[in-house]
Amino acid sequence: MPSTPAKSPMPSEVEDASARKTRLFLGLVCFFAGAAIMVVEISAFRLLAPYFGNTIYTSTALIGVILVAFSVGGYLGGHLADRKPALDLIGWLLGGAAVLTLFIPALHMVFSLSLSAFGVITGPLLISLVLFALPGVLLGAVSPASVRFYSLTQKDTHVGAAAGTISMLGSLGSFVGTFVSGFFLLSTFGVRGIFVGAGAVLLLLAVASFILARNAAKVQVLIAGLIAGVVGWTSEKPPLIGLIHERESVYHHISVFEEGEAPNRRRLLALDSTQEGGINPDTGELILPYQEYWKLALLREPAEVSSALFIGAGAFGMPEKVSRDFPKAAVDVVEIDPQVIDVGRKFFKLDEHPRVNAHAADARQFLRLADRKWDLIFGDAYNGRHAIPSHLATREFFQLVADHLEPRGVYVMNIIAAVSGRKADLTAGMVATLRQVFPSVEVFGVGYRRDEPQNVILLCSRENVRALIQDRYVMPGSWQEKLIRTLVPAGTVPRSEVVFTDNYNPVDAIIARGLLE
Repeated sequence: MPSTPAKSPMPSEVEDASARKTRLFLGLVCFFAGAAIMVVEISAFRLLAPYFGNTIYTSTALIGVILVAFSVGGYLGGHLADRKPALDLIGWLLGGAAVLTLFIPALHMVFSLSLSAFGVITGPLLISLVLFALPGVLLGAVSPASVRFYSLTQKDTHVGAAAGTISMLGSLGSFVGTFVSGFFLLSTFGVRGIFVGAGAVLLLLAVASFILARNAAKVQVLIAGLIAGVVGWTSEKPPLIGLIHERESVYHHISVFEEGEAPNRRRLLALDSTQEGGINPDTGELILPYQEYWKLALLREPAEVSSALFIGAGAFGMPEKVSRDFPKAAVDVVEIDPQVIDVGRKFFKLDEHPRVNAHAADARQFLRLADRKWDLIFGDAYNGRHAIPSHLATREFFQLVADHLEPRGVYVMNIIAAVSGRKADLTAGMVATLRQVFPSVEVFGVGYRRDEPQNVILLCSRENVRALIQDRYVMPGSWQEKLIRTLVPAGTVPRSEVVFTDNYNPVDAIIARGLLE
């Protein structure tokens, strides 16, 4: 019996298969484009922090620029898709975004240092425009163009379904990019490598677009992308003098510097753009003037510390000093970044002090769950350049601190501000807030010019500590005399009617205004 010849696919079947393949590809493009924009945005915080600080102004400028860029891209993508309804448009958009993303590390090296001189608000805004505006516009154009092409494969009979599908896949991609960045990429890879990886993914999608569109431009885009990738990957910032260790964490860009020679070396810790403390690695002694102010707790009687909690690890110099001076004291340190604790073990002698217990946790959550009290609590937590985490600077937080102090315990807090003049708003607001909780609040100015930002130490207690300070004889040249002489006279302590609360907390605005002035 003669065999039946195989049926050739009908033209309509071939067309349907091609349309399904195009729709699948457009869905993948929007998914990965959505993921890429979030990877770029979240990684950008770590890229900018060493130069511009990890402040609310850096994040606001970055998010604002990317949102505006995405909006412009949405408008542009819709118009371009109407004027050129061909799939290679997606390739050009993705290829341009890929090349620009691959160049971000190199452009960062060129512009960040000079633009950081423009200040805490203008600087982040300018660098965000330089690095992220154009990639954001091109990636923002991908989604509306994809909706148009997706709809064309169905002869414009299901425009609503096309828009819903593309929107869903783009949002899912953004979700995946956000979680992958925050929970995996930043703690596993360097920031430069993350940008190069994101650019490489976009580049591959661009080449695939040209292949589907049968456009030979894939070769030129691939070559441009490879050049940009090599430039981005090999871009290195100049070596910093004295740098002995550097790493990225989820929270900070961590650097350790060393200067001088034994036995008088100075080892310093920097988080993002802020110096956070230091020690003499030969002796373990403290090297920064403000670090001596934990001793204000010793002005009480008896002059000892049986338990202490330090909020913010810094270089672990103060908790280690307390442990050396009072070997029986239980000393706790709460530090939100576990990588800082790891650096403390490797570079700041933490392992040599078994009585110092480091806890990787948010300070407020740690206190809320703690079931013990301390003689001394020292607040020294910062989030980037001169920025206090706002939830650690409210009346509610200070009440939590007071609830975890022994009856005669003291809370000592370090801030960076002025103690007089126009730049003293932060000191005034902090004193007003602390006095809502502690009957006695005294102010010490560590610097010499009281109208300029400096380390300001706030001593808080339920007792009248001013009487302990003024009504006592101290030896000239002693540590007591050095600290007491920096006490700000009661009549000159700045005043404010503003109390920082969880509901209303203008700390970031006050700090920014002081920096601008």
